[in-house]
Amino acid sequence: MRYALSHTHAPDECGVSYAAWRGFESRLRHEPTLATCAHDGQSEEDHVVLWTVEAESITEALALLPPWLAERAQARPVQEVAIP
Repeated sequence: MRYALSHTHAPDECGVSYAAWRGFESRLRHEPTLATCAHDGQSEEDHVVLWTVEAESITEALALLPPWLAERAQARPVQEVAIP
């Protein structure tokens, strides 16, 4: 099943969210993804990092993230659809 993972953190927590990956083995490491962390830096809004993953369950999908990220993430089942 395919899941969309959405991790949210405060703008001043970017360093922590990236450091959480150190020493954590995951197929998501060193792969590109979408994030708002690199925008112009003017916004005070929370930052979001998004992944689309294949996993057997929500628990398995969240296990692809380091614990600090997984505790602050949502996982939702998704599928591709054609937009008319």
